[in-house]
Formats: sequence, C-alpha cells, structure tokens
Amino acid sequence: MNLFLLEATEDSFESVYQNTPWAIVLQSIYDLLPIGLFLVGAVVLLRCLYNKMVKGNYALLAAGSIMVFAAGFLKALHKFILGVSGYNYLILDKQFTPTQSVGFALILVAFIGMFTSYNKKYTKVQAIALPAILFTIFMETGNLPVFESSLPFIILMIVGAAGMLGMLIYIAIRRKDVMSAIFFGLAIIFMVMMGYLSTRNSWTMTWVAISVNICYQALFMAGTLRLQKKGLAAEDSLSRVAKEENEAE
Repeated sequence: MNLFLLEATEDSFESVYQNTPWAIVLQSIYDLLPIGLFLVGAVVLLRCLYNKMVKGNYALLAAGSIMVFAAGFLKALHKFILGVSGYNYLILDKQFTPTQSVGFALILVAFIGMFTSYNKKYTKVQAIALPAILFTIFMETGNLPVFESSLPFIILMIVGAAGMLGMLIYIAIRRKDVMSAIFFGLAIIFMVMMGYLSTRNSWTMTWVAISVNICYQALFMAGTLRLQKKGLAAEDSLSRVAKEENEAE
C-alpha cells in the first residue's frame, strides 16, 4: 500500500469518515475554525514573549506552535482532498497525532525553560527542536513499528497542552490577571471534553468534538489577547530576559 497516495472508492468515504463526500468537505472547512483561533493565540504569544526568552527557548516556542498549527491544517486538508477528489493521502491523516503532540511538548519545554536557569545568554536548548521534528517525520513514515500505538503520543499531547495552559495560568496569576487565568482554566476543561469526544467513533460526535475544540481555542485566544492588552509584551517582569543576546543580533 502506498503511504502517500491511495485512490479511494465510494465505499472508502464511509470507511474513513463515515459519510458522503460533500459532508466531508463541509467538515473540513468547519475544522479550519479552531485552527485559525489557535494561530491567532499563538502569534500573540510569540509577540508577547519575544523579549522574555532567549533565542533557544523562543525557537522551541515557535517550532512547537508551527507544528501544532500544521498538524491541524493538514488534517483538515486531508478531509478536503478526500471529499473533493476521492484520493486518500494517508500521510496527511497519520501525521496529526505525532506532529501535534511533539509540538505541544516543545511549547511546554519553552515555557518551563523561561522560568529556569536555561533562560540565559547563549543557551543552545533550541537544538532539541531539530531532532524532535526529525523524529516526528520519521515516525510518520511508518519506519518505527515499535510506536505503532498512538497512546504514547496522546499522553504527550495531553501533558503538553495541559502544561502549556497551566503555565499561562501561572503567568496570569503572577500578573494578577484573574480573567485570563479563568479563560485558560476553562480551556483545560474544554480540552479534556474534546479529547473524550474524539475517541467516540461517530460522525455526529466528530462534529460535536470540533465545536468543543472551537470553544477551547477561542478561550485560549481570548486569554492571550487579554494578556497582551494588559501589557505582557511591553513589560519585563516574568523572567530573566537575555537582553544582551537580543541586542547583539
């Protein structure tokens, strides 16, 4: 079986997404909403935290954010292509869990690093990003049969995403921004709900899961926008900032 391209028969639509082509296309478009909300929130964070992280931590934050966005976008693209053309590009489907889980893990490492001694000049922690990304690509080609189970990546995704939101709650509390902390706390609840609904093998539950994901990402975006509005980007009060490194470049 060709990993990258498999011509789908009419029955394949039901076997892959349990519905008709037009419904799959419609769902793929709906799937773009939470992806867009995450993108806005991630860009806001990248802008706010630029002067609060050394280049190493910031590289991890940027790489992780790109991976999480790309995973969701390619998953929606998989549905769209399948519905429009009848071709099932398996790599676009297989990539979602490992790519997003590693992405969230990199974001969490960046946040943790921001509050540790690693957040100092000339830290080379960004070197973690490259092997992590290469491992993800290698994993998605199916060359690591020992990791055929998606459970390790699901656990990694939950830990990474919950950890990211937990760190944002910590930042909000340190800044005495109760509303932002509430937004991120509610986002964790919706994240858990979405995870449960995603395990239900039902076309209807898939729509519900996407709707819950929209609420999750909307809360994430609202929290980041509020932190930005409250001056997170302009202040240097959260961690040791490597001004020498930024000025040197």
